[in-house]
Amino acid sequence: MRIGLSTYALNWAWGIPGYPVEKPLRFPEFLDLAKQWGYEGVQIADNAPLIELSSAARKDLWKQAEDLGLFVEIGGRGLMDDNLARHLEIAQEADSPILRFVIDSPGFEPSFDKLPEILGQAAAKCGEREIILAIENHDRFQAQQFAAWFDAVDSPWLGLCLDSVNSYGCGEGFRETIDTLLPYTVNFHLKDFRVRRQPYMLGLLIEGTAVGEGFLPVKSVMDRLTEIGKCRSAIVEHWTAPEDDVESTIAEEKEWCRRGIRYLNEFVR
Repeated sequence: MRIGLSTYALNWAWGIPGYPVEKPLRFPEFLDLAKQWGYEGVQIADNAPLIELSSAARKDLWKQAEDLGLFVEIGGRGLMDDNLARHLEIAQEADSPILRFVIDSPGFEPSFDKLPEILGQAAAKCGEREIILAIENHDRFQAQQFAAWFDAVDSPWLGLCLDSVNSYGCGEGFRETIDTLLPYTVNFHLKDFRVRRQPYMLGLLIEGTAVGEGFLPVKSVMDRLTEIGKCRSAIVEHWTAPEDDVESTIAEEKEWCRRGIRYLNEFVR
């Protein structure tokens, strides 16, 4: 299983609305950092939208990735027909074996009953280009609902991008999520976390950590995914809490990138 770095591992460096960065991260620097830190590839997601780049700039990016020996995976958000088509073209340009997608986007939140048809049509379009559509578990739907869609569609071109923390947003813990969804997983978002009580003891806070430093049972999950044999890549992401200023936060998430790959090299590969 290949280990990659997501643009969502460096959220603050790319820029988060309301938290301006003097010099936002750019694609060539992101690829250079991934290589420098020891990752095998990258996943470029919707927080760093490739559709805003010219075709010439994207071509240069793919050449840079090839020269660095990095694999590239593409991600998007909002599973509308036109948006899927645009991202499929980019995924094919980049020779991405999967296309990771979050279903929802502002103004587009299809119902549970409509999703088998939507996913079936989307998977068929991906299959025409021999790219697997990897749907990410996100806050709105529970694990059994994702499993029901995948069973209903039953396509080799449809799988799951398993995020290790997102399902807390719909009231499901990590273990129940993976027990249901590991058999469908073609891409794993390695996002470590911890849960602690608020200082006033009334309520819990879920927050990110560097990979290997939280509650995520990294090695056991990776072993199970390897045994199942469907998952192509594990991609590091972070939920980095803000420090006193943006630049300090960026320095922290970069340090997490370094510590995470050191941990993975020692315990997983």
